[in-house]
Amino acid sequence: MISEIDLLRDDIPRLERKFGPGDPFVQVLKAHLAALQNKQQQLPSRKKSHLGFVNFKKSQIQKSSETPNNRM
Repeated sequence: MISEIDLLRDDIPRLERKFGPGDPFVQVLKAHLAALQNKQQQLPSRKKSHLGFVNFKKSQIQKSSETPNNRM
């Protein structure tokens, strides 16, 4: 399946030749492509961070269940 990123990568050079790199529409497409690429790069790091948090919470739960709670 072709992604929007792939389509933009293919279309932008063709549109630059046709309308010029300074055309507002071409500039908007370039900005949109950059935003999609940045979003795609951020997703893996976010997932990794989430797994670290989950592991931290699991260890906290395990520690609290191993030691008796003497607070009253």
